[in-house]
Amino acid sequence: MEYKQIIQAYFSPCGTTQKAVCSVAQTWEGIPKKELELTPFAVADQSYTFTAEEILVVGVPAFGGRVPKTAVQRLQNLHGNQTPAVAVVTFGNRAFDDTLIELQDILQKQGFVVVAGIGAVTEHSIMHCFGKDRPTAEDCKELCAFGAEIKAHMAKGIQPAKNIPGNRPYMVYHSAGLVPMTDDGCQHCGICADHCPVGAIPKEQPNTTQKEICISCMGCIAICPEKARNVPAPVLDMLMERLGPACSTRKENTLFF
Repeated sequence: MEYKQIIQAYFSPCGTTQKAVCSVAQTWEGIPKKELELTPFAVADQSYTFTAEEILVVGVPAFGGRVPKTAVQRLQNLHGNQTPAVAVVTFGNRAFDDTLIELQDILQKQGFVVVAGIGAVTEHSIMHCFGKDRPTAEDCKELCAFGAEIKAHMAKGIQPAKNIPGNRPYMVYHSAGLVPMTDDGCQHCGICADHCPVGAIPKEQPNTTQKEICISCMGCIAICPEKARNVPAPVLDMLMERLGPACSTRKENTLFF
């Protein structure tokens, strides 16, 4: 089949999932590509419909081994019609646990045929020393090569992937519960408020965060031009002690059919 468009969709608070998704989609040369940003609160209620003549490459980060609840809500606004989809899960050099199989299940309920799944290593959103600067140029090259393998696989027929790893029922999600703090460097520009996926940062007071709404995505830290948002050092030390051993060994990108 000749495809009319490649949709690159992503819930990517820190930008690394976007990079991974676009690297995978790069292999489809000569076909128009469209990026679909699912992160901002402003797009929470927007609905999208796709045909069988399009390909969806869609990515989310793993939060505690699961698809973030906010991303689930965004994904439920995507409607396929036997549309082939590539599911991409990014993770901060620990593991993606049940995130990939959960993403497959969500997409299939929405009318997509998940032909392949990818686990892509990115820099940890909180402990930046783990997976630092990933995906690197070499990672992006490998993810593009994965895209080429998927393209060749699809040429033989559109079939659901049978070897996506994970468990049903999914593991219980435990929120990180981390709310970024703001220091005196905040210039009240409001960029973080516009970027926040859940509207937890008031536009009129962008140096504050509503704890009961925050999902600990760390997108506000990543996007702040003044580097005025951060996680307190004692909290980072606690996380390093608890999760450091699981994150310290280099993990690899993986492809599943």
